[in-house]
Amino acid sequence: MMSLATKGWSMIVVGGIFQVIATIAMDYSDSLRNLGWDVVVMVFFFLSIWCLSYAMKTKISLSTSYTVWMGLGVVGTIFVSVLLGLETITWPMAFFLALIIGGVVGLKMTPTETKAQ
Repeated sequence: MMSLATKGWSMIVVGGIFQVIATIAMDYSDSLRNLGWDVVVMVFFFLSIWCLSYAMKTKISLSTSYTVWMGLGVVGTIFVSVLLGLETITWPMAFFLALIIGGVVGLKMTPTETKAQ
């Protein structure tokens, strides 16, 4: 059986994936003018935020859970955009993506206090 913290981290990862789907769908929604893609955007953003909310109810601190969730969304969106041919990565972009990844990993490894339950 999964521990509460493991469930929380799993939800952050799933929420990050949902955030990537919603963000990529937003590109296809034509500035929210295509109803089918608009629904995909809204549903997946809702699911993403719900996953983050669930994770924050576990013993993962607010600052860490939000930062990891956002970092996964940013890096994942750029990665998928490159795979789909919507974007290309430049050296400065790669450098700053590495900084984001390093920051997220650093926060994950830093001990934090959790709120009292």
